[in-house]
Amino acid sequence: MNAIIHASLRALSAESLKLKGTLAMRLCFIAPGMVVMLSVLQLLLSKGGQPLATPLLAWERFIQGVMLLWAFLMLPLYVTLQSALLAGLEHGERQWKHLLALPVPRSAHYLGKLIVLIGMVALATLVLALLIPLGGWVLMHVHNPLGVGGPVPWAFLGLRALVILAASGCIIGLHLWIALRWTSFTVAVATGMTATVAGFLIGQSARFGPWYPWTLPMQVFAGQGELMGQVAVTGLVGGVAAVALGLWDFLRREYP
Repeated sequence: MNAIIHASLRALSAESLKLKGTLAMRLCFIAPGMVVMLSVLQLLLSKGGQPLATPLLAWERFIQGVMLLWAFLMLPLYVTLQSALLAGLEHGERQWKHLLALPVPRSAHYLGKLIVLIGMVALATLVLALLIPLGGWVLMHVHNPLGVGGPVPWAFLGLRALVILAASGCIIGLHLWIALRWTSFTVAVATGMTATVAGFLIGQSARFGPWYPWTLPMQVFAGQGELMGQVAVTGLVGGVAAVALGLWDFLRREYP
């Protein structure tokens, strides 16, 4: 076990070096930045209306709006693209033969990429959480149809960011498996896009929405938040299962 952990850390270090200056790293900031910018721009261009009852309710409405756009649309596509880019570092240059011939456990390569992918999703979620207050500040000083004001409800914001991250565990595990299993970048991206589009319909179902991997993050905002615990556990358990199956497939498969 110690050997696997040590090898995984070495693989993680190698993955980090390969990612420096790449599109994958820039996307950690671009994707959440685009979501916040579009949400703020939509409100700035609105004609306005009756502000909400209290500034706190306005903050919560704004936070939910931004995070729902992230969880419903951008996050699944972000995980799709990031996993494909990670796998493409080896697929594109036919590096698997070389890597798998090294005196390192095969599992270390898989776990290294898994940790990097989780780290990039966590970083993007953190960036989103930090940019939302900035977006609220812009609204307060330019055009404030919701009536946002007062201190940022960090507990409300932080809890939902953490639950969204946990709920995305299943799609992280599935997309890493898909991206490493098939060498085609098109297959990995097309699968994610198709699953995300299907989520537009499935996510509206009270029966299937809370169980479909690509709509788990958006279920954080269903009702009064009563599904947060369920989707967090489902995402984490589903993620562990997907990683286990993907690792099993990776260990037995030969790459060209």
